[in-house]
Amino acid sequence: MQGERSIAQSWTAAALAFAMAASTGCAGPQAFGFRGTTARSFIRQISESNDPNVRYAAYDSLRSANVYDNDEQKAEVAKLLVANMRSGKEPTATRAVICRTLGSIARPEARQAILAATSDEDALVRAEACRALGRVGQAEDSTVLARVMTVDTSGECRVAAIESLGLLKAKDRRINEFLVAGMEHEDPAIRVACLHSLRSITGKDLGVEAMPWKKYVESLYPSEAPKADPATIEAKATGTKPAKSK
Repeated sequence: MQGERSIAQSWTAAALAFAMAASTGCAGPQAFGFRGTTARSFIRQISESNDPNVRYAAYDSLRSANVYDNDEQKAEVAKLLVANMRSGKEPTATRAVICRTLGSIARPEARQAILAATSDEDALVRAEACRALGRVGQAEDSTVLARVMTVDTSGECRVAAIESLGLLKAKDRRINEFLVAGMEHEDPAIRVACLHSLRSITGKDLGVEAMPWKKYVESLYPSEAPKADPATIEAKATGTKPAKSK
């Protein structure tokens, strides 16, 4: 299962690189060349360059903790990247790498923009936003990830959402039940992601069969409190009121 997960992550990285080349007109590997050593130099390239390849490489380089002098500089970068992502001027692959970098530096200033990006029109951006949300989000944001897990048409987005549910560790019965149900999904990548997230959330390893996990989750929530239905999950995620049943 670990091998399947690694393969899926490798394909995501490759897809991001190829999408960048297609959307920015990248001429070749030289566009990814090393172009600086400090956050300040990469900020300058992002602000001054008209070449989308240069900006992409600068955004990606800002993922490294070694380029920063202090947390204040990370906060500055987070605000710049959020503004640029919201500007609508960057191509798809660049918005995706912005999400990835915001997840890497894990600044709270990025949370609202990342939440919005989980509904982006492009699956590449949504997947990276879901992964970033696991690092910059709060436990309550698990409802957003649950929505992606259950309704997104992209398998990559669903897997990314599941992985981040494991990072946020929300103490929510319904979300744990979603993960247990996902262990029997026809897609092996979803099954593996659900298993890893359940292990992360519970600190347990009950094997690869769904039934022991189902019994364990039930033991964590013995009361018969009403369960949230999918409409309620959707309402929490979008900030709307759930439709009343007739």
